[in-house]
Amino acid sequence: MKYLTALGIILLPLTFFAYPNPPVHFLEGNLAEVRQMAAREGKLYFIHFAADWCMPCQWMEQHTFRDTSLAIFLERNFFALRADVDRQDGQALKKQYGVRILPSLLVFSAQGQLLGRHEGAMEPEALLAQLKAYRLPGTAPKEEGILSSPKPTFALSRPALIPDVEAAAPAAVRLSRPSSAPAYNPASPAGRMQGGVCFTIQVGVFSSYNNAIRHCAALEAKVGHRTEIAPGSFDGQSQYKVFLGQFARQQEAEACLQGLRSKNIDGFVKIIDK
Repeated sequence: MKYLTALGIILLPLTFFAYPNPPVHFLEGNLAEVRQMAAREGKLYFIHFAADWCMPCQWMEQHTFRDTSLAIFLERNFFALRADVDRQDGQALKKQYGVRILPSLLVFSAQGQLLGRHEGAMEPEALLAQLKAYRLPGTAPKEEGILSSPKPTFALSRPALIPDVEAAAPAAVRLSRPSSAPAYNPASPAGRMQGGVCFTIQVGVFSSYNNAIRHCAALEAKVGHRTEIAPGSFDGQSQYKVFLGQFARQQEAEACLQGLRSKNIDGFVKIIDK
């Protein structure tokens, strides 16, 4: 018995590390049910718009929503609902509220009024600070602080890779972006549009997805062209190539590349199949 007691004392601390932090509890059900619960209990609620293919969304669900401080705060003050934009009910909510970026989080009062929206992935500390800024139960929101529900239209697409869990919050996914990374065909003839072929500029290759998205953000801010990340592997190691722009003719891509080089941004033109 003495040995069993000693063994229990030794193993007890290990139980604290056996499981990850409990995640934020997302309610099962539809928005109408959540509204009723919020009105009955006087709590705020939010809708987390996400998709299984959206890697910034997965990053938030694996990192942000597993933060203990955030989970405790939400348990006391908010109801949480996850809207999967690939499901029919999630699609309807996406259209109703004009969601164009994933992940997006919309906050509502206990009376069902839209109070605000937050776009893109956030660290738990940042999200907690944002949610604490809302008027919590017991006081009604001011009318001038309430947003009307927009009536939206848009298309959905699927970019993305998952960053390391310990990395900083990844860039948001715009739902208007192309549905997949382009396929590359170096053997295609250059110089003109032919059989759906166009041109792009490779401006970097990274072993870290997080570094790739930071590079994309810096490039887009500096030159104003859209960038894309294409995943791949080399010698068994993951790599992420960064491409800038799409051009109908090789001459256009080369002219853009010259402009980039004048800003100390190097790269080379590649052919892609559209």
